[in-house]
Amino acid sequence: MELQKLSLEIDTLTDTDGASSLLAIPAATLIKWRSTGEVRIPYVRIGRQIKYRTSDLKAFIETSTVK
Repeated sequence: MELQKLSLEIDTLTDTDGASSLLAIPAATLIKWRSTGEVRIPYVRIGRQIKYRTSDLKAFIETSTVK
């Protein structure tokens, strides 16, 4: 089975490392934001795992864009 390339165009779940790659920020920043609530990006908790929907990441980029 071939894995799909991670993209903001396909709505899927990704882990913190994948989200940090798509947002081009360190994973530690996402972890800090999640724990402090400094920046709120929706995430999904599955057991002990944290996942981000790529559609939520795309929405975050859109709302953070300064025009």
